[in-house]
Amino acid sequence: MKKLIAICVIAGMLGSSSTALAAETINIKVKDKLVKTDTAPVIDQGRVLVPLRTVSESLGATVEWKQQQKTVVVAKWSKTATMTVGKKTVRVDNKAASDLSGNFPLDVTVKMINNRVYVPLRFISEQLGYKVYYKDHTVSIQSPYAGKYNENYYAQILSGDLGRSRMILKASLGPYGLRNYEHTPIETVQSAANEAYLFPEGEALRCFLIENNETITFFEYKDDFVVATWQAHVEQSDGNAVEQLLQDKLKDRTGPTPTINKPFFYNYIEPWGNVLVRTGRIDPDGTYTELGYRNDRGEKPVLSGTISNTLPNEVRNEFIKVDTQ
Repeated sequence: MKKLIAICVIAGMLGSSSTALAAETINIKVKDKLVKTDTAPVIDQGRVLVPLRTVSESLGATVEWKQQQKTVVVAKWSKTATMTVGKKTVRVDNKAASDLSGNFPLDVTVKMINNRVYVPLRFISEQLGYKVYYKDHTVSIQSPYAGKYNENYYAQILSGDLGRSRMILKASLGPYGLRNYEHTPIETVQSAANEAYLFPEGEALRCFLIENNETITFFEYKDDFVVATWQAHVEQSDGNAVEQLLQDKLKDRTGPTPTINKPFFYNYIEPWGNVLVRTGRIDPDGTYTELGYRNDRGEKPVLSGTISNTLPNEVRNEFIKVDTQ
């Protein structure tokens, strides 16, 4: 009987108010660590709402509150999300992909509760890119790479086989990939016609990407994402971009050029139409040793050496533990 009465009381609370505190305190865990907060998540119309500032800042995003407009702006990397209290939409501006910018619906309206802005839990996954769960009175926020290998293809970037990890990373950074930028992206003068990847020996979590022999971007795993942390243009677009990178003949930099004093695995690709691929080793002094060549563009395909995503006898020397929840 007591249990039945308690259920009726809770149902009455949900029916009499658009927002009701959960029957028990709801905790927040970010990557399995309990987040201390003076404002707990709440239940609204059957949806879980979380305090925006607490969650966003724990994920490395910045939060700006505009009192006059009752608007909050969340920013991480090259993306910003703008929401207004009482509205059921979010404005997203993505400097890295303008076609992904626009107004998007939310499950429920943005709320102001106890002088804190609350947003639907799904916002964290859809706009900040994290995996979110709600179970047993706990909001759990996990890395976008969390999950068993057979459930999350991208988890293999972090600790899988070296060659396969590089292959997956290249696919995620391709022309149609979703990229994150630490600085405002610089423009590629021409549309992408060819790509060259330079991975430090033994690594899959950072690389230089050269597009069209002119624009160089350094990607690295940082704060749960693969992020472009540096960019530059070569001084001479008709010259050899790899040589100019190694000789520091660059312009339009977005910060100090990364210095890597080890050999690179090199992969050059012309992906459009019939494929042209080169793979090789580049030593710190610029010496290039070709390992494989494939050209499908003639009447008869040409293949020499071995096309691979690793150097001979190369062993991976960096791993990041992947949560398997």
